[in-house]
Amino acid sequence: MRYLTGFSGSSGIALITRRQKFFFTDSRYRLQAKSQVKGCQIRIVPGAPLEGCARYAVSRRLKLGVLGYEAGRVTHQQFLLLRRILKGVKLKDAGGSVEKLRLVKSRSEQMNIRRACRIADAALARLRRRRTIGTSEKETAWFLESEMRKAGSGRLPFEIIVASGPRSAMPHGAATKRIIKEGELLVIDMGASVNGYCSDITRTFATGPLPGRLDQIYQIVREAQQLALGRVVPGLPGSEPDRLARDHIKGAGYGREFGHSLGHGVGLEPHEGPSLAASSADRLEAGMVVTVEPGIYLEGSGGVRIEDTVLVGSHGPVLLTSFPRRLIQLR
Repeated sequence: MRYLTGFSGSSGIALITRRQKFFFTDSRYRLQAKSQVKGCQIRIVPGAPLEGCARYAVSRRLKLGVLGYEAGRVTHQQFLLLRRILKGVKLKDAGGSVEKLRLVKSRSEQMNIRRACRIADAALARLRRRRTIGTSEKETAWFLESEMRKAGSGRLPFEIIVASGPRSAMPHGAATKRIIKEGELLVIDMGASVNGYCSDITRTFATGPLPGRLDQIYQIVREAQQLALGRVVPGLPGSEPDRLARDHIKGAGYGREFGHSLGHGVGLEPHEGPSLAASSADRLEAGMVVTVEPGIYLEGSGGVRIEDTVLVGSHGPVLLTSFPRRLIQLR
C-alpha cells in the first residue's frame, strides 16, 4: 500500500484499473490520506474500505473484468464479500506482483535504508560507552530503542532481540528481565526505520573473557559471513552465498547448529524478497538490499550471529551497516 500510494496508515485499499487509480479509506484517515496519498483519486467511505471499494466499483460501473487481489492478505470472509458484491467479476490471486516490483530499490529507497542503517550503527556505538554488565536485557533493549528514536527512527521494524548467556543460543530470543553477567555472550538484533524503510543488524558481544569454544565459534561465524559477502553479486542465485557460509560452518563441525537461512531482503518490510537460502529461486540484481547473517547456536552455552544489511552493487556488495564485526567486549 505504501509503495503504490504513499499511505502509511492501517486502513486503506488501493484499486488500480487500466486508466485510473483509486484509494479508499474511512473518515479517521481523511487528513492523513490527503497529505500522503499521491497519484490517486481519494474516496472516503463509511465502514470497511474493502466493501466501500467494491460498492464504488459497481455504482460507478468501472467494468471490472478480472480483479487481482492479494490472497495472502485477504481473509476468506473478505473474499466472500468481494464475490457477493462484484457479481460477474473474475477474482484472481495477484499476490507477489507488487513484491516483485519492490525487489530492486530505487536511489531514494536506498538512501532511506542507508539512513536507517546509520541510526542503528550509532545506537550500538553508544551502547559501548554504557555499563551493560549488571543491567537487564530489557533495559538494554529500551536503551537502544530510545537512542534510535532520538536519532530520528520511525516505528521499529521488529522487537529488539537482546539475548545473553545461554539465552543467546535462541535465534529470536526476545529481551527478558535476565541480568547480563560477566564472561558470557550477548546477541543483539535490531533495526531502525526512515520513511518506512528498514535496517537490520546483529552483533554478538562478549562481557569478558569467554570459554575457548565460544570464542572459536565467533571466529567461524565471522569467516562464514565474509565468504558469503563475496558472493552477494549480480547474476548469482540467492542460494550461492548461503551455500558458502553453510559449507564453512559445516566443515568446522557445526552444521547442525546453523538452522536458519543466510538472509533475506530488506525494504519497507524487515523481511521481504529476495531470499538467501538453500532453496532460494531468486537471482541477485544490482539495487537489491539483503541481509547476510550466519550463526551458530549451542544449546546450554550460547550462540553467535553476525548480520549486516548489504546493497547488491553493480560491482559487488556494499555494506550499509558499518559497526565493527570483530568481537567487542562490553563492560
